Amino acid sequence: MELETWHDLASIYIKSSRWQDAEFCLSKSEAISCYSASRLYIAGLLHQSKGLHKAALTDFTNALAVDPSHVPSLISTAVVLRQLGNHSPATLISYLRGALRLDRTNVAAWHNLGLIYKEEGSAMEAAECFETAWFLEESEPIEPFR
Repeated sequence: MELETWHDLASIYIKSSRWQDAEFCLSKSEAISCYSASRLYIAGLLHQSKGLHKAALTDFTNALAVDPSHVPSLISTAVVLRQLGNHSPATLISYLRGALRLDRTNVAAWHNLGLIYKEEGSAMEAAECFETAWFLEESEPIEPFR
């Protein structure tokens, strides 16, 4: 519970561009559990928000080494690889399909998959992904269940 609280607080600080506060929360989290996929993922979000995409990719990769089924890290890995622009669409699709095998209702995975298909000129596949993302987003609760 305490670990999750530090991660939630760090996420809020990242969204507010309060990076020092986010780093403080992550250091508190690391003191509790240094091998946490969630902590590594949040560290990746911090690096990503600072524009440090390669560092973010390292964090997301490390999170997946700790927990290969960490869906947010699978999605974020695909997003960062796409931003870096040095990987094939098949690689990106593989990460996103992996995330969807674990969580069929993940809006971000469907949306990002749609973006990749759109870039590749696969209009039908892109439309299906965007439609699924839209439907899921419309039907998801305002606050996630925990």
